[in-house]
Order: sequence, then structure tokens, then C-alpha cells
Amino acid sequence: MWNNLPTEQRDRYKKLITNFASLSEAFAQKESEDDAIVAPIINSKFQETAFQYSFNANAEDIGNTSYDASIDEGNKKYLVGIKTFGVTSKDQKIAQFKAISPNWSNILTEIKDNASTLTTKDEINQKNEHLYLELAKNIAEVRNLRIKSSEENLRGFKLEDSDQLAEVEAVYHVLMPSPKNVEPKIAVGETTYTPIDIDNITVSGKGLGCTKVQNPTNFKFSDGRHVYKYTSSDSQLYMSFDNSNIVLEKWPVVYVQDAISIFEHLHDHKPKSKVKPLETHSMRIKIEKYSGFNAFYGQSKMGRKNNNREKFVARLKDKYKDQLTTQQIDYIFPRLEKILYTRWSTNKLKDQMVPLRKELLDYILPINKDLYNEVERNVYRTMNEFELRIPKSKAFHTKYPDFFVKKDPFSKDKTDRTFTLRFLPSETTLPAYIGEDNCKAIKSDKAEKYLGSWVRKDVFQLKDREILTKEKAQALGINGFRLSKYKDYITLEFIWIDPNDEPDDLWE
Repeated sequence: MWNNLPTEQRDRYKKLITNFASLSEAFAQKESEDDAIVAPIINSKFQETAFQYSFNANAEDIGNTSYDASIDEGNKKYLVGIKTFGVTSKDQKIAQFKAISPNWSNILTEIKDNASTLTTKDEINQKNEHLYLELAKNIAEVRNLRIKSSEENLRGFKLEDSDQLAEVEAVYHVLMPSPKNVEPKIAVGETTYTPIDIDNITVSGKGLGCTKVQNPTNFKFSDGRHVYKYTSSDSQLYMSFDNSNIVLEKWPVVYVQDAISIFEHLHDHKPKSKVKPLETHSMRIKIEKYSGFNAFYGQSKMGRKNNNREKFVARLKDKYKDQLTTQQIDYIFPRLEKILYTRWSTNKLKDQMVPLRKELLDYILPINKDLYNEVERNVYRTMNEFELRIPKSKAFHTKYPDFFVKKDPFSKDKTDRTFTLRFLPSETTLPAYIGEDNCKAIKSDKAEKYLGSWVRKDVFQLKDREILTKEKAQALGINGFRLSKYKDYITLEFIWIDPNDEPDDLWE
């Protein structure tokens, strides 16, 4: 990535970072008389801001993915994890799994019990190798889901079949200041931000497995590309960055002699104004089994007027009667009739319908694929049916009547309820509208099938007919979305809402 970015932008970034580091002597305190030269200081938050400013990058807010910025270069997009650590530093934190770590408690307990009477790492590794491997694969699966979801979030979705989506590459961008008492420099490093290669994970070999006898639930593993370390107490994943081998450039740092005077005149500088949203609202995603994100999982939407369902079953029976045995016909069609004719009007009734539907489809699949496809299409709703619901929508539109549209949000005319929606970070833009009872749903006619497919398969990494659960959303670090109103459009980004640190703009 680094070498492909415009030289002018790289020079601006270099200037910001080295200018900040040039003030290091004003902040650093020498630990002893022998400390003739202090190490350059890089503030991580300033680094992120400088990176975003220099490369016109978007700040990322995708829960636990550890991406900090995204860059759109047209036909190529970059997701960037931004880090700073000393050039001699070791493993660095790259992910946290605290919210889902209880799922692994049984494995961790068994590892600890196995090691309770052992005195060496070799003994512990031999006893727990299969458990370390199992846990490493569990960690990798969640890590990979987050990475893939974030990549697809940035890539966006098609509005037309002919559209070409940009390639997405994920990298770690690293700044590594030199240690004290050497000529002050900052090394620029870059390494791949790839999914963990699950098939090549190993927990045996030099430096792998148990890290300390006293803490057998902390262990290292490798996928052949990177070495990772998992610590159980905080459920964090670390990675070795192979510091010396990822350096692309080295920037000299010259310390200023009179830093105080610089701070004295800072108020004379007038910052450039930045376009800010007029209004923002964060909302939790309400996950329901048969509606919203999982609307496809409910009962069939086939019309009932004019005996439409009965006609469909009769037509299907006539079409396939010569391809099925009498026994198969007697099994399939009474069950299909029950599924289609019954009004499964409550969640409790739908819970009874789901296993019947699965049993029927499992029975048909090995018998006749064409029949299976026809039945599946009609006992399910379309997989790409998608609704993004506004919590307490009537109250929201009453309190903020002009957030989405300038006219009446409850107007019967759909054009009065239409607005321009832009997804972040991909910046995919399309016409959308608010609709259904009390205008509770954000919808789009133009790209409904693409939008639904993108959200389900790419953002939430769901397989065909897999429902979205709270556990899956939690693993991905997405449990909400933020709407931001600008003059001519509204942006939407999927986010993580920390229940212990709720955003000020939370609507619920």
C-alpha cells in the first residue's frame, strides 16, 4: 500500500509525524544522566488523525476488527490497521474476544486442569496440544469473520449487474521510533493484515504452545505467515510483527530547541473548517428470528387469493408425478400443503413450522433437485429480503420530522419519503425511502436484492438460509448502525455500541 500512495500525501504525513516527534524533549523525562538522547514520541491518536488527514482516509468504527482507517483509491481500496511501537518491541495486541470468550471456557478449564500437576512447558504442550489447536482454530474463525466482514463493508455492493466493485486490500501500517541514546529516527513498516490460515495452524515447534508454566491458558500458535499469542485473562490476541523485516523507510527526527515558544503561539493558528454532520443518531439492531434481518426465515409470502397456494401445489404435483414414487408423493405433498396452507401467524407457531420445512427439504434434496429448488423458493421468502428497522419509529419521526426528508415523513406519497443514502466506508450511494407501518423500515427499490445479499453474506458473513443471531453479531463486533445527516444525503455505517459506554446520540 505505502509505495502506491501519492508522494505528496506521504510527504505531508511524514512532516506531521516528524514535526510532532521533534517536540519529544519537551515531554520526555530522562531516566538517568546516561540518557543523552530521548526516544522519539509518537502519540497513537495523533498518528491516526495525521494518517486520516494526509491520505483523505475515513476513520473506521467497526467494533473489534482493529481497523483504524480506510483509503479509497478508486479501483483499489485499503483497510488499514494503524500501530506504533518501539522498534525493539515484541508482540502487539491486534484483537479482543472478551464478549465471546465464555464460549471457550470449557476448553480453557480443561487446559488448566491438565497442567495443574505438570512442571515444564514441554509437558504442558504435550498434554494440551489438541486443546491449544482447537482453541486456536476457534479464535481464527472469529478473527477471519471480522476481517472478511470489514473488507466487504468497505467494498460495498453493486447497484447494477454491470457494476465492478473495487479490490480491497488490508494492511498494517506501523511507525516504530528508535530507542533512547541512538540517533532519533522513525521507521515506517508495513505488513499484511490477512485472515489466519486455519488449515496451516500449528501449536507445536520452537516458541509455540504454552508461554509460561504458571499461565498454561496463554499460548502461541502460527499459521506459517504470522505468529500469534492468546492471553486468556483478557481474551486478547497478539501478533509478532517481525519488526526489522517490515521496514520500508526511515525518517530522521530533529529535536527543536525551544518547544515552549511553539506552544505559546499555537492559538494564532486558525484551523480549517471540516464538514460535520448536521445531526446523528445511533441505533441498536434488534435481532428477531422471523423479521428484520431474518425476514426470509418467516412463512411464505405466496399470495392466498383465488386459491393461489392450492393451485401451486396442484401444478407442482402434476409436473413431477411421473418422476416420483407413490410413497414419495404421499410424503411430500401433504407436508407441503400443511406448510403453505396453515397461517403461521405467531412466533410460537412459526417455531413449529421451521422443523417441518427443514424435514421436507432434506427429504426432497436427494430425490429431485429441480423439485427441491421450486419448493425451497416458495416455502421461504427470498434470502435477500432485507429491512433495516428504526426503533420506536413513530416517536423518532415525530421528534425528528425532517431528519430523513423535508416533507411529511408519514406521507402516503413515497416520493415524499425518499432520500439519498450513502453507506460508509464504501460510499456506495443509492436512493432510499422510509416505509411500512409508522415508516419503521429503511428500504430501497433500486438495489434491494444487492443490498440484502451484501448485508447478509458480506457484512454479517452468513451462509445461505443462515439466520443472524446475537452471538454472530457479537462475534463480528456489529450490533448497531449510525445515521448521519448532511445537507444532501444521509450516511449509514454499521457500528458496535458498547453497553457500558453508550454514544451520546443513541436512540432507543
